Amino acid sequence: MMPNRIKCQLAHLYFNPKTHKECQNTTIIDGTSLIQALHQYMRKGLFKSTTLFCTFDIHNLYTMLPQEEALDILVEFLHVHGYTKVKGIPLETIRLLASIVLKENVFVY
Repeated sequence: MMPNRIKCQLAHLYFNPKTHKECQNTTIIDGTSLIQALHQYMRKGLFKSTTLFCTFDIHNLYTMLPQEEALDILVEFLHVHGYTKVKGIPLETIRLLASIVLKENVFVY
């Protein structure tokens, strides 16, 4: 089975922060709260033209998932199917971002 490289997309990842962990407030209630958070980000001088946004939503992630093996399989799959970059993002960066989802499971903005 060979994926169609024109129609195929990487899975969309979304993340809901764990509310029981101590971290900065990352709650986005609706579009209005998102815009307000972005304005605060801009006022602090942190919003640049090169800023990339990532969203993660993890459902039923097993803690016993072999994380390194899963990351290796992801990169191998992309490499086998001819990718060195996906939309300009190198495979090592994709691996690193996936590693954050699997290992850290927190999001701070």
